[in-house]
Amino acid sequence: MQKNCSALLISVATFAITSPVAAQSVSDDTASPAEIIVTAQKRQQSVQDVAAAITAISADTIEQRGVTSASNLQFIVPSTQIGNLLGQTAVTIRGVGLNEGAPGVAIHVDGVYQARPSMGDMLQIDIERVEVLRGPQGTLYGRNANGGVVNFITRAPTGQFEGYALASYGNYNEARLQGMINVPITDKVRARAVVDWNKRGDGFVKNIVPGGQDLDKAETISGRGRIDLMPTEDFKIELKGEFLNSDGPSQYFTLHNLPTPLALYLNPALASATYSFAPWRTSANDPVNTRRRYGALSAIATLNLGHVSLKSITGYSHLSDRSLADDDGIDISMFPVRRDYISRSFSQEFNVSYSSQLVDAVTGAFYLNDKLDHTLDHALKEGFAVTLLPDNGLPPGSQLLFRVPSYKTEVKAVFADVTLHPSERLSLIAGVRYSEETQHQTQQNNITFGPSAPIFTCPLRTNDAKFTSTTPRFGARYEVTDDASIYATYSKGFKAGGFNLYACDNPFNPEKLTSYEGGLKLRLLDRTLTLNISAFQYDYTDLQISQVIGLARFIKNAAAAKVKGVEVETAWRPDNHWTLDANLSALDAKYTHFSNIDGLAPDKGTQVLDGKRLNRSPQFSSNFGVSYRTTPGDLGAFTFRVDVSQRSRLYFREFNGPLDVQQPYGLLNAAVIWDSPGQRLRVRAYGNNLTNKAYIAQMSSSDSFGARFVSWGAPRQYGVEVKAAF
Repeated sequence: MQKNCSALLISVATFAITSPVAAQSVSDDTASPAEIIVTAQKRQQSVQDVAAAITAISADTIEQRGVTSASNLQFIVPSTQIGNLLGQTAVTIRGVGLNEGAPGVAIHVDGVYQARPSMGDMLQIDIERVEVLRGPQGTLYGRNANGGVVNFITRAPTGQFEGYALASYGNYNEARLQGMINVPITDKVRARAVVDWNKRGDGFVKNIVPGGQDLDKAETISGRGRIDLMPTEDFKIELKGEFLNSDGPSQYFTLHNLPTPLALYLNPALASATYSFAPWRTSANDPVNTRRRYGALSAIATLNLGHVSLKSITGYSHLSDRSLADDDGIDISMFPVRRDYISRSFSQEFNVSYSSQLVDAVTGAFYLNDKLDHTLDHALKEGFAVTLLPDNGLPPGSQLLFRVPSYKTEVKAVFADVTLHPSERLSLIAGVRYSEETQHQTQQNNITFGPSAPIFTCPLRTNDAKFTSTTPRFGARYEVTDDASIYATYSKGFKAGGFNLYACDNPFNPEKLTSYEGGLKLRLLDRTLTLNISAFQYDYTDLQISQVIGLARFIKNAAAAKVKGVEVETAWRPDNHWTLDANLSALDAKYTHFSNIDGLAPDKGTQVLDGKRLNRSPQFSSNFGVSYRTTPGDLGAFTFRVDVSQRSRLYFREFNGPLDVQQPYGLLNAAVIWDSPGQRLRVRAYGNNLTNKAYIAQMSSSDSFGARFVSWGAPRQYGVEVKAAF
């Protein structure tokens, strides 16, 4: 591993084309890469001055590369994997992230914490920038930031009347209309609103059963309205409201292998089913549909008092996810299912920051009140014999109902983070966060055999838990020159435990992570080149791993794992025409102490998994992009861009079996952009995944069905987008 990392590091550093700043402004006349100012440490800093591994993605990069969902970020940010299965957006950074339950990478929008995993893929419109911090962020962000943080920063209202209209059309009958208007109502009141409509009329996943329903398509309308009030030069209030309505069979999975012999023995009807294991194909016969409704309100008040700044961040969100699914993926109605998620979250943060030549400090308090109502309802039309009931199974008309009418989570935290500057070039960092999380769960499960009365396998009961954590951060940063700095940090992350939704009195433990990281940040060649290198090691304990047992998903803890890695990012703009950016990561992520039973191979008994690779952790991954912009003239200007992403083998299950794997793959995207003179009109022709590479985005499994289920990355897409600004 060390030899391979060194060789790759030397190769990339020599070639000098990787990127911490993913793109530059296409209208910038200078040759240096644009310097993005970030607020990742809750104060304004250049991305090159942050003592952490951070990727800042500008608005121009988002527009040039057509970033429309969180899943696109994995091909821009190093060591990042993002996949979606049944509406849950799983973000993994450096092998740490979502396995099930609460996210392991925290998502924030304008500073407001997003409590549910599916919220990470909403409302990615009219974005100013995206900041991705890699590594545990337990001090400033706290809850569920073990793997890192993704900050979406939306565009603020400006002081001039402006707007745009955007329309696009692509294959799979996909159309988009988007409009934005910005109105400076007075000198002290500004407003901005954006609305987006998107419809994919033809699904990515085709049904091989005549008359069957195609999947992975939806119609979505979303929007955001924001008003900024500035009563004085030092006092600002930001009021924002957002909504999203989505309907269609967008959530899905497809079979990845034949049922095991045991599953076929228990359910002989499976032998006569129609199967398809080809990418983007299904033989599902039961209705599939998702109805998603999301709304959010936030208020941010900032008072600047010279060296001191006071801030209040208030957020409320409501999410309703109601879906019908074919949980067998075949043309036999073994177990159609209904899933309902209703979530309400309120959060409040107060922080005080102080900045001077000697010290930068921020201290504050955080509160979260989150409520979840969840139902999982299996109505078994054909009957089904699960491994837990091998003698008689479940006759047709049976029902399995898992009900969590209330799961309340309350979090209270206080934090402080201080950076001292004892000399002009040296910075010393110290921070700590204390968190207290209480959970109150009410649940009730029952089973109905045919037309008989329900039997309560879990009578109505409540579970209570309390978790406390102290997560410190220590570090130092030294500016060797004005264009070169080094840093080293020690930090801890904590992700609370909880209760499984589908079993009585079945808790799982918190997971903890200790990180050691060092980095080098450089500006070279008259600041036309930035080169950032980071190396890290994690000690990871009680990892929360999920697996399906029977017809429900459960979380258990893996004892320990170790993660080591190296990341290289760079951006090079040698002149006003060329931009080259890329990143490379080498990751050694393995379980060091873990034993488990594979429900798909129970005959193997308890397997010792020490040395197996962590889920969604490729050993090597890289992203490379190059763009060329012509000199603006009477006919406008053209920009040509090509992006290549590569991943080595990665596993989705801890058993690392031959069917648990996505083999190495690469993706090729390209775009041609025309900007009119004056840049009022833009036409973008794009092609994504031009080689039509099929790759698994996410995987799960069921021991009762004896099979793996997968979702696929998007196939080849191409289209044209027109944007007119006024």
